[in-house]
Amino acid sequence: MAQITDRRLGSPQGVASEHESKAAEVLATVAGVLATEDPKDAVDSIEFAVLVGAKAYAQAGRSCYGGGVNVSRLALQTVGRVPAGVSREEFSVAVAQAARALGYDWAADDNRRVIPTIPAPRPGQGRAAR
Repeated sequence: MAQITDRRLGSPQGVASEHESKAAEVLATVAGVLATEDPKDAVDSIEFAVLVGAKAYAQAGRSCYGGGVNVSRLALQTVGRVPAGVSREEFSVAVAQAARALGYDWAADDNRRVIPTIPAPRPGQGRAAR
């Protein structure tokens, strides 16, 4: 006999944690952009919203079906209002703190490969091996 607390088959599961992790990645990327590209210029709410939307769209595979709208809304809601006259560099600190609040792991960046590998034929392959 089914209980009230049993999950119904075919019912959608929540995607809140997935949206939070994606929003955290978007905010971390945006914080990097704000800190490195024209850091002394002022940022306003429209410019920030466009930047967040563009990064969420890119993260969704440049598709409108990747959940980018929900991710960008969550990111914007987490950061809140952009103070008037704040520089991009100063605001990047608040954006980075919002990314951390959503669970972004800054230490994971240290484990990425720094030097990209260039594909090359393995020994014994190619024309010379024939």
